[in-house]
Amino acid sequence: MKHHQINILLFLTVGLFGACSGAKYLNEGQKYYDGAEIKFVGSKGVKGKGNLKIELEEMLTPEPNVKLMGSRPKVWFYNIAGEPKKKRGFRNWMKTKLGTTPIYYSDVDITRNINLLENKLHNEGYFQAYVTCEVKEGKLANTIVFKAHVSEPYRYDTVHFPAGNAPLPKSINSIKGETLLKIGQRYDLDRMKSERARIEKELKDQGYFYFDDQYLLFRADSTIGDKKVDLHMTVKHDAPAKVQEIYHISDIYVYPNYRFEGTEVTGNVDTTMVNGIHYIHSDNAFKPEVITRHVRIKEGDIYTKEAELVSLNRLIQLDVFKFVNVDFKDMEHRQLRADVFLTPFHKKSIRLELQAVSKSNNNVGPSFMASFRNRNFLRGAEHYELNLTAGYEVQVGGKTDQPLSSYILGIENVLTVPRFVTPLKIENVSSRFVPETKFKLGFKTLQRVDLFRLNSIDINYGFSWHETKTRRHELYPVSIDFIQLGNVSEKFDSVLQSRPIFSRSYEEQFIIGATYSFYYNSQGKEERISNAHNFYFNANFDVSGNLLHLLQSTAATEQNTDDNPYQLLGSPYSQFVKTDIDFRHFWRLSSSTKLASRLIAGLGYAYGNSVVLPYTKQFSVGGSSSVRAFRARSVGPGVYEAPEDQNYIDQTADIKLEGNVEYRFDVIGAFKGAVFVDAGNVWTLEKDESRSGAEFDFSEFYNQIAVGTGLGLRFDVQFFVLRFDLALPLKTPANDKWRFSDIAVRDRKWRRDNLLLNIAIGYPF
Repeated sequence: MKHHQINILLFLTVGLFGACSGAKYLNEGQKYYDGAEIKFVGSKGVKGKGNLKIELEEMLTPEPNVKLMGSRPKVWFYNIAGEPKKKRGFRNWMKTKLGTTPIYYSDVDITRNINLLENKLHNEGYFQAYVTCEVKEGKLANTIVFKAHVSEPYRYDTVHFPAGNAPLPKSINSIKGETLLKIGQRYDLDRMKSERARIEKELKDQGYFYFDDQYLLFRADSTIGDKKVDLHMTVKHDAPAKVQEIYHISDIYVYPNYRFEGTEVTGNVDTTMVNGIHYIHSDNAFKPEVITRHVRIKEGDIYTKEAELVSLNRLIQLDVFKFVNVDFKDMEHRQLRADVFLTPFHKKSIRLELQAVSKSNNNVGPSFMASFRNRNFLRGAEHYELNLTAGYEVQVGGKTDQPLSSYILGIENVLTVPRFVTPLKIENVSSRFVPETKFKLGFKTLQRVDLFRLNSIDINYGFSWHETKTRRHELYPVSIDFIQLGNVSEKFDSVLQSRPIFSRSYEEQFIIGATYSFYYNSQGKEERISNAHNFYFNANFDVSGNLLHLLQSTAATEQNTDDNPYQLLGSPYSQFVKTDIDFRHFWRLSSSTKLASRLIAGLGYAYGNSVVLPYTKQFSVGGSSSVRAFRARSVGPGVYEAPEDQNYIDQTADIKLEGNVEYRFDVIGAFKGAVFVDAGNVWTLEKDESRSGAEFDFSEFYNQIAVGTGLGLRFDVQFFVLRFDLALPLKTPANDKWRFSDIAVRDRKWRRDNLLLNIAIGYPF
């Protein structure tokens, strides 16, 4: 595009957004509202201002209209639509869907906002805080700056719990050691509410079925001086008698096929007694003990909220019931009858899905999946799935003259059993989480057009279980893969012949070992989702071939060599150890902005029966979810650069180090923006004669990091995210100099050779 054409385009763009500013729709003296900001005054020494600022900002009303490059496009659509004469039609659609009601400065109730902010500050212990404001006047819009004048907060000097010899006060005092309210803490109304909720839960676990935290009151005395508070907790004097009584469980009834048709259970029913539980059923859809083992409410026990919640959670996690409800009926003499109502899903289902696919190898394309599911395969709440997949992918961007395309076909059988299936009996009945045992058998073929076909057969047996809401484990003691390379083109075969180590990574082989994965996600706790800081961590450990090698080396008369490895069923097997970590931090800067960062590190080592890691186990960098300024799997290893005629070869290695930082912000409606910086590379542990400079050197590796940056636009409707990331390289591994001076956006050849548009589904991390 010529320079004058670019200037015309810029002129038209500026003119369009200028028209969207909405200036001509303002009445005399009227201005738009551009939002508000919070500033702290005299807050030196006050901790946690970041979180407090976000909470204060979220209380402000109204929300200003969304701006884009200084304009208000939705307000513009609202104004040009005028007053539609019909409830349906184009103008009404433009006004209500594309447009939005303008928010004017006169719509802001400043006094109300000040009161809200001051109340929040007082509830946070800043009793002497007050809020003032000033208005930043603009030509078309005003911004309000609320100044929160705060000093050191009030803190607890003493915390008193209810006194007396009655059962309820004694029970409360017995659990005060775990109180959330500590002497010296800042006065915090939300923490006091949490303390009431804690006491309610603890008392319900002691049999106080009818107790509610509304019967607990706090009285704070802040007159003792020195910014200290005496806090007194009391029980309401008019609390009913049953609130202060302990209840026991009498009978338990389970209805596994309950239908909400009136208030009675319909159909012919039969009763089976299983471990003291009345199992009421009208068919034999489930084995009774499969359901009753998850009911933690026991006859004769005192009522506990924990037993109720564990029962609910475990029955829901079986994923065979559409509705799960536990209802308690008050019988005589402080006895409760428990009725467990279960409404099953349809047993069998078929799902067809056509979707756009994006993978970390920078391939995009359509994918078709058909899945058959049986939710109660063997009457034990087992899940059986048969998944068929077919997809076509094409690599976009980069310097390749022709697109690199591939297709994939796969079939997978998965049987999930809701318990540990092991030679040793392992019970997990006290946890809120149901463990799963998975059996997998699958076949997949990947055809890289004009290059090769890679077939694989997978057999896996393992376990998945939650330790807590935030921590999850996966252990596969049996993980068997068989990989076979076929249909190799002359072009790809010539590369294999010239690079022996590279060829060994593609050879036909077994991968027989075990894998373990640990996951931590702080957002597993719903109360953490709105926190300023959240974390995700994943660690994986993969080991292969050790046991088999030990057995064969003990029994064999000859030891294996690099050129003559041990075999299984006529094919060699790999022997290696591999580990990697993925750490992510999400910093919520405001209600509409976030800073997301990720660090990945990995190491793999082949030994014994192998000279190199299998291709499917090696690390790579580059692509739409990696370092986005470089083609998929094209970075490195080390300072190695592939020849132009071999840029279709994936560059993989034994060591990986990658980092990403992304600033995410709202643009308008479902559209989100991002500015990102990516960095990373891979290295080999040993010298590779065919790839000069590929090996890891501790004294030089940091100079060999590839760095890229770019801008992103995402269409995010929660259940679906379409992502566009335009990236450019700032530093290549082979050249330790930064490329800022080489950037020439107006040069068509430079744009073609350097700019990469990544189209993907979902966020990169």
